[in-house]
Amino acid sequence: MHVELLCTGDELVTGLITDTNSTYLEARLFDLGVKVARVTVVGDVRPDITGALLEASARADVVIVSGGLGPTADDFTLECAAAAAGVSMQEDARVLGWLKERYAARGTAMNPGALRMARIPEGTEPVRNPQGSAPLVIQRLGRAHLFFLPGVPREYRALVDGEVLPRVRSWLAAEPHRTFRAFRLLRTVRLPESVLNEQVMPLAPQHPRVVFGFRTHAPENHLKLMAEAPTQAEADAALAAAEAACRQVLGTHVYGADGSQYAPVLLDLLARAGHTLAVAESCTGGLVAQELTAVPGSSQVFIGGAVAYSEKMKSAWVGVPPDLLAKHSAVSPQTALAMAEGVRAACGATFGLSVTGYAGPGGGTPEDPVGTVYCGLSGPGMEPRCERISLAGDRDRVRLFAASHVLEMLRLHLLAAPVSP
Repeated sequence: MHVELLCTGDELVTGLITDTNSTYLEARLFDLGVKVARVTVVGDVRPDITGALLEASARADVVIVSGGLGPTADDFTLECAAAAAGVSMQEDARVLGWLKERYAARGTAMNPGALRMARIPEGTEPVRNPQGSAPLVIQRLGRAHLFFLPGVPREYRALVDGEVLPRVRSWLAAEPHRTFRAFRLLRTVRLPESVLNEQVMPLAPQHPRVVFGFRTHAPENHLKLMAEAPTQAEADAALAAAEAACRQVLGTHVYGADGSQYAPVLLDLLARAGHTLAVAESCTGGLVAQELTAVPGSSQVFIGGAVAYSEKMKSAWVGVPPDLLAKHSAVSPQTALAMAEGVRAACGATFGLSVTGYAGPGGGTPEDPVGTVYCGLSGPGMEPRCERISLAGDRDRVRLFAASHVLEMLRLHLLAAPVSP
């Protein structure tokens, strides 16, 4: 199945917003065994949109279009669809009824602009939007099925999951002589993409039915495995063999697979062992706590933390002795260790983590230039540990990778030497 994506809107071509819809859909289609062939982005220019629709529909079996379905004057994607098909726009009674119901439920009068969303190309099929006003519109143009979706991510994803993917799945199942596929995404941390490639690609010749691919999602790097075979059983077996070989090579660098996320995996490790955690952060400014507390139920494990940014607060909140700060500075292994031990004691947690460093662009010393970060770990039955890392990039990147590094210190410790709380 040849699938293309078409994204419309001046805000995309001028850099005002980032297209997150395409990456979401690409991942969901990949799970079905479909690799998107092309993503086209066009601004709010009628001839450009019409031309892009004609070009994509001439190549593809499925074209998924986002944006330009709303109530404003620059929402004219469906008018371009009508032009591409050589049909007129018409008011659809079903869509008009949905709009009236939605506005009535919100207790507001339907403004004239909303009526634009009830006008769709002749011969198309509207589908109700469960999260918004503008409907999904399905059009047949040549051999291609076109899906027109609103660009608002919440609405886009609801319609992708509820309407688009089920149709694609049914078409795939009906394909004669179809190829069966199986997929796995192995998620790694602390492993550069080039190193990941070097470690697993020697395995590829041993698994001819499996395609090896890579994806960077900072601070992680992912290995994509896709097996293809004449039967599902053969595809599953080929994937299982390749995955086992890759896991053996990558070891603990792999923290999870497929839809796993880092923070829930770490919190689950702590929870199953009955451990608790507290953090003391300086240069990361709360990023570690933010990642942990984004997970529902994290309060069972995460006790709390402190953003001890100034030297005064490092002493007041996490008990770093002032004379230690005066002797070694706020960015030092001694301070990182004291912060980890201090926050652990203050919160009564099993483990304490700490981060202190120079995120830039200013600061740093000849010995510890910008990008230097010290990460501390304190826990029962162990000597407190500190790791010094040197990170390249801007302030945001240094903070992101520092937060990831200190959490990974704890995960590896738990895997290597589980202890009682």
